[in-house]
Amino acid sequence: MTTELSAIPSDIDPAAQRQRQRSALKPDLTSSDPYAVLGLQRGATPHEIKRAYFTLVREHTPEEHPDTFKIIRAAYEKLRTAEVKATTDLFLFQPPTPWQPRKRLRKLDLDFHVEDIWRLLQNHGDLGQTNFKQDYRPIQL
Repeated sequence: MTTELSAIPSDIDPAAQRQRQRSALKPDLTSSDPYAVLGLQRGATPHEIKRAYFTLVREHTPEEHPDTFKIIRAAYEKLRTAEVKATTDLFLFQPPTPWQPRKRLRKLDLDFHVEDIWRLLQNHGDLGQTNFKQDYRPIQL
């Protein structure tokens, strides 16, 4: 049975096709996408992420290429664990909204103004009243 599986040509074998597709990507050290930096497709397994990271670290050692190594290390840190990788995938799928400063509310005018008191008394008191007939009723004996 194992001889039948090994007899499958590599162009038909789906695992070999996936491996060839993933290895065909070139690392893009100028990208902000950690998958592109490591030369991987989205949905790469943790084993593929680790292999790509160590391959790039061997090519760009921290002693010879410190800036490039920092970029590679930052991309690996975004994909290293399942929790961090899930967060990274979420933000790659839907990036966060750009930051905008909060709009300031207008400052309330809490100062004492005589005009406000006068207006209040006119509207709710009898200062604005000119007809006082309602106040006088006939005397009932």
